[in-house]
Amino acid sequence: MLNLGIIGCGSVMQGPYMELVNKLAFNNIINLKSISDKNIKLEKILKKKFKFDNFFNNYEKILTDEDIDVVLILTSMNEHASITKEALKNNKHVLVEKPMSTNMKDLKELFLLAKKSKTYLVAAPFVILSPTFQAIHHDINKNKIGNISLARARYGWSGPDWGKWYYETGGGPLFDLGVYNITTLTGLLGPVKNIIAKSSTSKPIRIINGKKIKVKTDDNFQILLEFQNKCLAVVTTGFTMQQYSSPAIELYGSKGTIQMLGDDWEPKGYEIWDNTKSSWEVFNTPYANWPWAAGFTHLIQCIINKKKPVVNLDHAYHVNEIMIKIYESSRKKKHITINSSFKPLKFEKNIKIKKSHLDHDMNHDVI
Repeated sequence: MLNLGIIGCGSVMQGPYMELVNKLAFNNIINLKSISDKNIKLEKILKKKFKFDNFFNNYEKILTDEDIDVVLILTSMNEHASITKEALKNNKHVLVEKPMSTNMKDLKELFLLAKKSKTYLVAAPFVILSPTFQAIHHDINKNKIGNISLARARYGWSGPDWGKWYYETGGGPLFDLGVYNITTLTGLLGPVKNIIAKSSTSKPIRIINGKKIKVKTDDNFQILLEFQNKCLAVVTTGFTMQQYSSPAIELYGSKGTIQMLGDDWEPKGYEIWDNTKSSWEVFNTPYANWPWAAGFTHLIQCIINKKKPVVNLDHAYHVNEIMIKIYESSRKKKHITINSSFKPLKFEKNIKIKKSHLDHDMNHDVI
């Protein structure tokens, strides 16, 4: 049985992550030994919901506990890199929520440390693990829509009214939301060559936990990505969207179009336009409740089976570099080159697709 420690007990922890933790604990696969949060009032609240041995307001006690095998880092964004580095130095397997880092210096240090580590580091988001993503990836590799020249991605909402760190430097919708789209597009289309971006602050004052705060980071983004394969893609993200009904991802090829339905963190399936048929064909996923926290079960599975995670560290670094340089591009009003790259993603199973739905034999993580 693996001993688990969780650092950061806010809304992210109390949602899908804890559902997966409870499931694995029930099956005697993990033991939730310790959790920590700066807010000591959470201990009484969480004791009524979850079973754990220790609550600390100092996360160091989790990192220095030799009995803890795996650490989930679910704190505010600016803390991710420093805590993750400490966890790796203490020989822990680590899942860190997005982003790994909010600046290039910490990102490079963390990446080099993780590459040398004997333990696993997986970084959110985990969209490449969804059955819908993998089915689309399979169709692209089978040249279903030909050479892809253009793409579009979108994810946003009106913004949280809790957690002022969302609106501080190092926060914002790009690291919180746009990261999903950039991970999806790069996962499907490969590495990005350069970017140019525009960003702005739409609401300089926000009401957070009933109090007015000054917004210190941009909350509105339009981003143009040029991929190494010469494809161009636009990503729209922000705490500026009240609602929408368009597909999350659109890929335009020489023989047709693929559209992901729903959001890429919660896909509802996809549809393909085939020029030879002059019609749309819809594929509804049977995994409508696929959890966006699936990287956790994937990590546990990889540790137990001594298997390298599908969630690729080189890919995660590439996505993180893109996001950091989007801010630089907007600030300097110029194209910025992306220096990193990664190898094409590979999945163990070929996904068989039946007409009008996704096949039930698709690759997905179940323990």
